[in-house]
Amino acid sequence: MKKNNFDETLKFKKKRSSDTIFTFKIISAIILVIVFFIFLLVSSKITSLDSYEIEEKGQKYANSDFIQYQGKISVSVPSGGRYILENVDINSFRVLNSGDRNTRVIGLDKNSVYLGNIPIPDLDPNKLEIIGNGYYTDGTNTYFCSAVSERNKNLSLPMKVFQSLIYAFSKTKKPQTYIYPYKKIDTDKRLKPISDFLSFATDGNNIYYEGEILENVDFNTLKAVDPYHEYFIDKENVYYKSKLLPIKNSGKLKIVSSEQGDEFLYDEANGYVFMENYSFDREKAPYKVLGNEGNHLYNLVFVNNEGIYYYNNQKKKQLRAGDNIFVGNVEELSPNVFTDDENIYYFHAYEVQKKLKHSSGYVLASRNTVIYSLGKKDAWEKVKDIRSGTVGSIWKKENKYYYFDNLGIFQLIDNTIYEIRDKETLEYLLNYNEGSSKIREFIENEKLIKIEGEKKIEIRVKYTTFFLPFKISGLLAFILGIIIAKVSHYFREKKNAKKF
Repeated sequence: MKKNNFDETLKFKKKRSSDTIFTFKIISAIILVIVFFIFLLVSSKITSLDSYEIEEKGQKYANSDFIQYQGKISVSVPSGGRYILENVDINSFRVLNSGDRNTRVIGLDKNSVYLGNIPIPDLDPNKLEIIGNGYYTDGTNTYFCSAVSERNKNLSLPMKVFQSLIYAFSKTKKPQTYIYPYKKIDTDKRLKPISDFLSFATDGNNIYYEGEILENVDFNTLKAVDPYHEYFIDKENVYYKSKLLPIKNSGKLKIVSSEQGDEFLYDEANGYVFMENYSFDREKAPYKVLGNEGNHLYNLVFVNNEGIYYYNNQKKKQLRAGDNIFVGNVEELSPNVFTDDENIYYFHAYEVQKKLKHSSGYVLASRNTVIYSLGKKDAWEKVKDIRSGTVGSIWKKENKYYYFDNLGIFQLIDNTIYEIRDKETLEYLLNYNEGSSKIREFIENEKLIKIEGEKKIEIRVKYTTFFLPFKISGLLAFILGIIIAKVSHYFREKKNAKKF
C-alpha cells in the first residue's frame, strides 16, 4: 500500500518539533548549571580576594584602610569587598594619617588622589589639603569625598553579571559594586567645615551638605530633626540631606519606624509622611501612624479617613492596603497593640521563604504584616506592665489572663498575644525581672499559648531581588538554547534537503 505523503510529512514535522524541544531542554539545563557554577566561582574568587591573608600578612599604611601585599595596594570598600588600586605608583604611595576618620579611605601617589580604589580627577596630590567634614582642596579644585560606601548606581545588574562572568575567568578587575561617592564643589571660595554638623561646610554664601547646596537655608536656625538621621530643618524649611522638601517646618516633626523597618519623617501637626525625599500623597493627609517602634510588624501603617496605607520598599512607593476599618479615634496601647472606639487590635509579622529549584537553599519571598482584631475593647483590662513595658504587659479578659509581648520577632517571639495557662506562670510574670529567654521557655513549654484573633488587613511585600541572578541565568539559558536549536534545525534541514 502506498503511504500517504501528508501523514509522512506530519510525522516528520512532529518529530522535528519534538527533537527541537528536547534539544532546547537539554541545552538549557546544561547552560543553567554552568551559569550557576560560574556564580559560585565568582563568589569563591571574591571571597579569596577578601581573605584574611591580605590583612594578616600585608603591610598596612598607618591608620588607613590601605594595605600593600605581594606588590599590590588594596583597600576595603564595605559591602563591595577588597579592591586593587589600578596603575598606582607604589613607591610614592602614602596616606594622610590624620586624626580625622574620614581620611582613612584617602590615599595619594605622585600622580593621583584616591578615594578608596578610585582616582579623583582634578585633585593635585602634591597640594592636597584637608578642610574637614569630608572636604578636600588643592587650592584650585574642591571635592566632598564620602567615607561611607554606597551601591554603585552606574553599574546595572546585567553589566554586573557580565563583568562577574569575565572576572571569574580572567584577571581583570572585579565589578565595582560599591563605591565611596564624591562630588566636585562649584565654587572659587575657600570652604570651612561647620562644627557639630557632619558633612556640612560653607563658603560664606552657601551651605553645603555632602557637596550639594541647601537652597534658602537659614544657617542660624539650622538643626537636625534628630542626631541619627539626615533630615534637617531651619526656622521655615525642611530638608532631606540637601533636598528641600515641599512642606514647612511645623515644629512637630519626628522620625518614625518599626524596630527593624524603614524610617520616615512624620509631621504630627499636618499628618504628612516622607520616605527620604519621597512624599506620601499630601492631598490625602492627615495620616495617623500606627506601629512606631513596634517589633511585631515589618511595615508601619498610615491611616486616613478613606484607607490604610504603607510604603513598599521594593516598589519604592506608597500603596493602599485597604479601606479604613477603624471606628472613630485610633490610639496605641503599645507599639504592637492599639484600639479604636470599639475594638482592640494587634500586629503580627511573618516571613515566607521560598525554596530554590535544584538547591537545598531558601531565599526571602515576602515579608508580611497582619492586623488582627481581638473584638470589643471593653472586655479587656490591663493588669500590669512587665519591666516598665520593655518586656510586655499582662491583661485580663473575664476570668483569663494574657501576655501582650513587646520583645518582638527579632527576639524570636513570633506572636503578639499569648494566653497564660496557669496560676504559677501568672505569678511569675507579675514579678518578672528577666530577659527574652525565659519568655521563650514559657512558650516552648506551653505555659504561654499563642492566640489568634480575626484577621482584618494583611500587607505583603514581595522580594524578588534575591531571584534575579537565577532569573538572568534562566534567561541566558533560554536565549542560548533557542540559538542552538535554530542552528541545529538549520543543519538538519540542510542535511535532509541533500537526500532529495
